[in-house]
Amino acid sequence: MTESGLPDAQVWADMLAGTRTLTGGSLSLTYLPGRGGSIVGLHRTTDDTPILWQSPWGIVPIGATRPPATASVTAQEMWAGGWRTLYPSTGRAITLYGADMGYDGEAYLAPYRIEEESESSVRLRTRLVRTPVEIVRTISLLEPSADDTEAEAGAATRVRVEETIRNVGKQAVEMMWANEIVLGEPLIGPGTTLDTGASVVRPEPDVTHSVSYDDLMPWPRSQGNGAMINLRRIPDADAGTTWQSYLSDFTEHQAEITNAEAGLKVRLTWDGEMMPYLWYQMEAGGKHDFPHYSGSYYLGLSPATAWPRQGLNDARRVSSTAQWLGVGEERSTWIELEISDPRTPDDRADQA
Repeated sequence: MTESGLPDAQVWADMLAGTRTLTGGSLSLTYLPGRGGSIVGLHRTTDDTPILWQSPWGIVPIGATRPPATASVTAQEMWAGGWRTLYPSTGRAITLYGADMGYDGEAYLAPYRIEEESESSVRLRTRLVRTPVEIVRTISLLEPSADDTEAEAGAATRVRVEETIRNVGKQAVEMMWANEIVLGEPLIGPGTTLDTGASVVRPEPDVTHSVSYDDLMPWPRSQGNGAMINLRRIPDADAGTTWQSYLSDFTEHQAEITNAEAGLKVRLTWDGEMMPYLWYQMEAGGKHDFPHYSGSYYLGLSPATAWPRQGLNDARRVSSTAQWLGVGEERSTWIELEISDPRTPDDRADQA
């Protein structure tokens, strides 16, 4: 380590070297220490089934020469899908405390150093540059929960991410914080259903025209472009639609995504005290031009401290959900994703 507390040259080289892998039981997880400690791959090893969506353009190498671009274009071409941390802002690029925070903030691009690593877990740490905040991110593959009686003993079927942010500066800073989790095929398909503990749905006016954030609906209904939509049902890949909403007022902070035909069920649970909102984004060929060109198909679910996903300025102005992190203050949160097969043993045998 240097006197400033930053990694020395060799440690930086190791951090930027590329992907690393965790394995445990029935799961294999790939993450990028050099780019936000982001999870860029998650597979069920029994049949090599992917769980997370990965961008078709792949992972743009760190340091690769790219044409000059706006903050939005740069962020989108660097986006690989998967599971990443968004902090201290999300969405639109903003200037905060005299520094450009970029599109989706700084944390998802920051290089993390590995503090502890085993076959099935890793603890990562970084100190952001444009805001005086240290982030510790721990990723673990865990054994099945107690109520998963059919899971093989010792088989990891859960991913748990724990995060801690700490203000190491001498000035309070404003923030919003989210974990963006992007799910893809075969889990996401026309037979997939989504069940949540949410009570209230707010539409995103940037996506659904002629609506406002005040057009509240009960889950799973939301305002679409010209028609009511049911967020519980996943559209076809070629539906040519994009849905974006904000879910709140949860009876229980969980979401279950089920595709019985694919033999997949994912249960997402998270720390609702720290992150009381869930951003919902369904992409089914509705985004034209760069970078999706009408070809992306995924469901994004993001536990978050604030809404909307349009930057810290809007979180302050629209919803008053922006928060302050005081000098020396520390906050922690957790998120779990559990993978199982919703079919009965007889159904599995019939489809084998």
